[in-house]
Formats: sequence, structure tokens, C-alpha cells
Amino acid sequence: MPSHLRSAIRLTAVAVATVSVGASAQTYAFPGSSADLPDGSHWWISSDHDGTENRDLNAARFDATVSRFTRVKIPFADYAVNPKNSDWVIYGLPVSAIADGEVVTCWRNAPEGLKPAVHGGDDVPHPGRTSDPLIIPRSGNHLNIRTNDGKVILYAHLQPGSIPEALCPFNATYVADAEDRVGDLPRETMVPAAQRAFVKRGQFIGRVGSSGASSGPHLHVHLKPMLSETTMGVSLPITFSQAWQKDGAVTYDSSLDFVPLRAEALNQFPSAIHPDPLLRRGSITGDAAMEVAMATSGDMVVTATRDISGRLVMGSWRLAGDGTFTKLFGANTTDASTHVSIANPGLGRDVVTAARDADGKLKLTAWRVSSGGSFTRQAEAGGDAISSQMALASMPGGSLGVVSAVRDSAGRLKVSTWETSSSLDAITRRGNGFGEDATHVSLAAVANGRVAGDTGSSFKGVITAVRTPAGKLSVTAWEIGSTGLVYKRGTYLGGDVADVAISSLSFTNVRDLVVVSARLPTGVLRNISFDITTAGQLVRRDDEDASGVSDVQAVRVVGQHLVTPVRDSAGNLRVFTWDVDSDSKVHRTGQELAGDILDGMAVTSTYVGARFVITAVRLASGGDVRLIAWDANLP
Repeated sequence: MPSHLRSAIRLTAVAVATVSVGASAQTYAFPGSSADLPDGSHWWISSDHDGTENRDLNAARFDATVSRFTRVKIPFADYAVNPKNSDWVIYGLPVSAIADGEVVTCWRNAPEGLKPAVHGGDDVPHPGRTSDPLIIPRSGNHLNIRTNDGKVILYAHLQPGSIPEALCPFNATYVADAEDRVGDLPRETMVPAAQRAFVKRGQFIGRVGSSGASSGPHLHVHLKPMLSETTMGVSLPITFSQAWQKDGAVTYDSSLDFVPLRAEALNQFPSAIHPDPLLRRGSITGDAAMEVAMATSGDMVVTATRDISGRLVMGSWRLAGDGTFTKLFGANTTDASTHVSIANPGLGRDVVTAARDADGKLKLTAWRVSSGGSFTRQAEAGGDAISSQMALASMPGGSLGVVSAVRDSAGRLKVSTWETSSSLDAITRRGNGFGEDATHVSLAAVANGRVAGDTGSSFKGVITAVRTPAGKLSVTAWEIGSTGLVYKRGTYLGGDVADVAISSLSFTNVRDLVVVSARLPTGVLRNISFDITTAGQLVRRDDEDASGVSDVQAVRVVGQHLVTPVRDSAGNLRVFTWDVDSDSKVHRTGQELAGDILDGMAVTSTYVGARFVITAVRLASGGDVRLIAWDANLP
């Protein structure tokens, strides 16, 4: 590996580990996603827009034949013969909002320029941009979105018809006079106050095009202060976070050169941009398995799998600071196991596994994991007859032990607390709680449930999310007392779901909430946020959807950040990132796309110099388990 790439790895690790964004800093999400780009492509910026803070965003691919980045999909000589908008890498890419706000001006059906530029200045604009008066707005199809802090963000030159009609009420092709203004705003594009749509950060708002005063496909964005209802000041820097940037004036392309953007404006020209929080690093492939579960602590990754013969297999893996893995130990057992789960009982690297044994009963096993990754089998417990489906979580609030949620032999939800000794030589059941019939089971621990106005001690326990036999979502809060007894508290009943996962999130360890990641019968992924009161009541706050999925898992990365790896409708691993703000609103912050997988996913996060998200999947070719490390640029 070249020395400059090795240095880049170390610099990236240090940057992610040591740089943080203050809570008061105003930063913005990037308006695109790597999962929508063609293979080997990045978002791109080449200039400072004539010395202003305005930015023209593009996309580029690395052309190995000429050892440089290019913004067109085909060889440039072929493009020059008959240039088309569709030849550009950026053309048609989805655009998402970089901040919350309301739409104050928009247009959605203006036609695009007739021919993009080849060498600059030789484009052919649409006649509507040369007529007198001009009948196409300068920004073409666009949105001006006023943010909650009194600024306005322009997204300009979008594809005709790509802005959702729910965001823009104007369906005409042309305006009467694009220069007729009220203050700084084109009169005919101003949205009446009663019709202004609210847009959430991360929400789809259109596709990149070349409408208006555009010489070729690109996304123009700028941020300005609103001085009045119709006037704006000069452009301000747009400080991006949860993305990555690298020098574009190089003769090679490597993910190792990317460094994190942490509340920084785009001021390096040219540069390639990885627009998502997660950046793929190393991976390693293990043996074939039917199921996979995973836990992490520092640089240690522990997997529990059901192999192709139906036996429980323990594995340990070392994760280095550059995101590469080393296999340490594998412990093949004689345990016949299905529905394998794993959790940390609050004892560093050590883990507890749960599975359904050959007799159809719950079996918990404690494992001591050495610094070298070897396993020592310790105490066992269990004995409940269970039908299928189970989940395991660490005991909330730092207590030693785990919490299990299973379908008992009658198909009902059963929640149990298990205390472990510090030496792991004993696992003792402390309490049980019984819920409704369930077909899918998930749970998450909560240590600080509270909402505004709550006084006294916070809620401590677990939240379960299940699919009922009628196909409905049911979410329940279970309080765990100081002796481990379980008390059923609030329940929320929702709509139709096909599968469920749940994660707890935390705001500076002061307030916890949960997000249910549900796969709807239509294949849509829906994330639903809930606050938990000190009395254990569930308060639904918000929801946000993503594209069609087949299977879903979820885990908190840090604080209010959530990762949901899914198997999408094409059978690929797709990793979505989300965050939840202080008002419990859910925002999508990015998505990554990997190769073909089978069902049976796991996800966790850990620190090794930098913060990593680890996904474990079964490959479509043979069912081998693959671990993938994703470098996470998250505050």
C-alpha cells in the first residue's frame, strides 16, 4: 500500500475520534446519497462559484484509462460529438433536503436546456431563457426553503416534474415574466402562506437536472439570511457534517483518502465527496451459516452463528484502526440451536448467548472471552419451552445481566430478567412479564425514560416491539425494578407490519427514546419514534419511510444516531443511517449499498480509535458470513 494511503488511514481515524461538533453549531446534511451513484462515482465540486459561498454540486467517476475524474458517463470524445444531459453522472440523481423548513417559492415543470456545454459557454439554452420577457425562472425548477432559524436554502435547476406536487402547487410550464419580482423573489413562484409545505431534513425533494440558467446538469445550492418576508442577504457558508471529502486533483481513486467533514464548508477545489456518514472500510468472510448474531467491545467482535449442521458456533475477530479484520478463534459446540441471540452482560468482552435448543427450550450460556479472543464456557440457564423468535439485550442502567424476550410454547410474549455474577459462574432468573400473542419479537433497553415536565426518577426497563398474529404492531414498556422484577406499563397498538426491530437512542444520557423500525406489508421501511414517560407510557412522536425492504435490523450507533441494515427488494444489503432530533423527529442522513445477501443480518457499533459500525450478513453465494466495517462520521 502506498505510504500516502497509509497516512490517510491514520489521519481519518484520529479525526473521527477527536473532533466533535458543539451542540449549538448549525450544520447541514449533504443533499445526496452514495447508494444512488453509479459504481466508482462520487459527488463533486470544482469551483467556489466566482468567489461566493454559493455552490454548484456535480458528480464524477474515476476514468482509469486517463487516470482522472470525469463528470460524464462516456468517453469525453464521444460526449463531445452529441452532448446530452443524460450523459452526465449527476443527471437524475435524487436530491434530499439539507435542513427542515417550509417552501416559500418553487417551480416544477420548466423545460431543460436543449444541449449542455462541451467546453464551456457553448451550451444551447431553452428558448424560454432567451425570450423577452424570460418565461423560465433563473433557478428553473427549484425550491426555496426557509429554515426554522430564519435562513433560506435554494435548490436549483432540478429535472422537470421531479419535485413532488405535494411540495410545489404550481403545474404550469412557463411563467409570464421571470423577472417580475417582489423584493428578491420571483412573483409567480411565491407559494401562498396557506399552501406552504413543510420539508424535513433528509426528505426527497427532486432530481438533479439542467433547467433554468444552467449550462449543464448540476445542483446549485446556497444559504442566505432572510432580511424580510421577501428580501435576502448575501450567501453564507454551508457547513456540512456527516459526510467525507478528498482531493480531486489526483491520478488515482481510493476510499482511504477521504477525511470527515465536521461542520465544514466545501472550500477545497476540486474535491470528491462521499455524501453519507458511513464509509466502507475492511471486510472478512467466514464459514457458511444459517443465522448470525454479533456483539462488540472495543476492538473485539464476537459472533454467534448457527452453522449448516444446526450447531452453535462462537467466533472472535479483531478489528484494527483502519477497519480491517483478523480472525482470532472459533469455538464449535455440540449445541443444536435455532433463533440465536447474543448480548453483553455488562462485563467488557464477555457475552451471553440465547438459543432454542434441540428440546425446544430456551438456553442461555455465559462465555468468558479472553483478550486473545478465546472462549471459556461458564454458567447456563433457561428451561422455558419456547416456540420460535427471541431477542436478547443488556440489562439497562449498567446492572450485570441480560433481558430476554421470547415466544413461549403458547405463542405469547414472555420477558425475563437474568442476573449474572461478575465471574459468570451463575445466571439467575429474577423476574418475568407476560404479554400478548406475538409472531415477531424485538426489544431494546432503556435507562432514562422521561419527557418534558417529568419529575422524579426516570423510567428504567425494556421496550418490546412485536408483530401480533393479526399482523399489527404492538409496542410495550416493561419496567424493571431494583430486584429484577418486571412490570408491564404502557402499550401502543399500531397498524399492519410484516417485521419489526427496535433500538433505544439517548440524548447526552439525560433522556432516552426508542425507534421502531418496521417493515410494512408493502415492503416499505418505516421508522417510528416514541418518547417514554417516567411512568412507562409510550408517546408516539414521528415517523419517516425508506425504500422497499425484505428484512430489517436496527441498532443505535451513538447518542441519537441509528443504523438500519436491510435486505432490499433486489436482495442487496442497504445500510440506512438516521438521527432523531431533540423534538424526537426522525431524519434520514444517508444510505450505503453493498452486494447480494441472504436473510440473517446483524449489526453493532464499536470504537477502535475511530467509530465503526459493523454489519454481519450471509452472502447470497453459499451463505458464508461476511463482516463489514463502516467508518462512521457521526457527532
